[in-house]
Amino acid sequence: MTPFLQRVVQFLRENPEGVQVVRRVSTEDTIEPPEEEGGFSRAWLVPEPDRKEFGVFPVPPIEKPTQFTHFIDGIQHSHLLYYQQTEKGLLPVVYGYVAAMVLERRNRELHPVQELTCSEEALYLPLKAFDARKFKRAGITAYDSLEERELEKTSFSTMLVRAGATVARVRDHLERKLALQWIEQQTPNSSDWLLVDGSIADLMSALDRRKLVQVVGVSKSHRTSYLEINWMLQVLNMPAGYRSSVFRPVMLRSHREVQSEVYSWYLRLRWQAGASPTYGLVRIETPVLTSPDDTREWADKISAWLLQETRPLSLPDPRYDRLLYPFRMCEQHLRSRAPSDPVMRTAIERVGDLNTFHSTV
Repeated sequence: MTPFLQRVVQFLRENPEGVQVVRRVSTEDTIEPPEEEGGFSRAWLVPEPDRKEFGVFPVPPIEKPTQFTHFIDGIQHSHLLYYQQTEKGLLPVVYGYVAAMVLERRNRELHPVQELTCSEEALYLPLKAFDARKFKRAGITAYDSLEERELEKTSFSTMLVRAGATVARVRDHLERKLALQWIEQQTPNSSDWLLVDGSIADLMSALDRRKLVQVVGVSKSHRTSYLEINWMLQVLNMPAGYRSSVFRPVMLRSHREVQSEVYSWYLRLRWQAGASPTYGLVRIETPVLTSPDDTREWADKISAWLLQETRPLSLPDPRYDRLLYPFRMCEQHLRSRAPSDPVMRTAIERVGDLNTFHSTV
């Protein structure tokens, strides 16, 4: 059992009133990881030399090998630990584990960067219904997962969804922090390139000053619709090895539209007959180029590098068509260090064995 879970067990021993430990989770108590992306609603076309209309184009092959040297990804795990009877009702308390890391490619092998590897355990709960000082005195990190005005009109399942979403935000913050550290370590003449699993729009906004950094994001989820339907139909029908025109996502802030700090385009990594239209489809993000005339050159070059990154396959992961192998290696390494299910069960049993508790079955 981790030191954090030991502190939680001790905390519950000292504060048992109203606690109902969850030994067996029902389907209603399952915490599903939230979908990636969200926030943008449309996009503006970025002109490329000799291309004024939206289209899809074959990626020209290049002889130079991929220039990506570093890869960042993270994991998250959420587990319903117990319910607490409060003045606001019976509220769920979720255990969350997040971790992120940077892998470096040296001599064709991937190696963890120890100083750019981080993890955190915490409890996620409607904190305004609790005495937050007790958690702090016990050395337990706790995140607020619900607004106070929502306490009395939110269902258990929705509370769990909000807790899972809060875990995801903490994970995103951890990944962004490591990416910023990597960027700050780069020298002006560095040839290193960082590939991020997910959007880099928030990362670019977090930089102290706008600069062309050698960072690329790859989004596997397509829940957000950026393009008008005729443009998106072209994307969904393009073959493997093709990319779309470059566009700039637009977000709504304070009731006004603001251009994001990234350029973006779609790329088909692979294809097979009978597959879903999004099979092998990813969306690429790069920092906004200082010279728009370079847009086509960089989009082709980065797309060609990413096509080189499609081997080996990330099997048996079900996302193998979009999950690049270095990201799979990040996730495997992080999962090997994360608390296992037996560790979680041990913590729950140690709490549930106390006579002063009432466990839910």
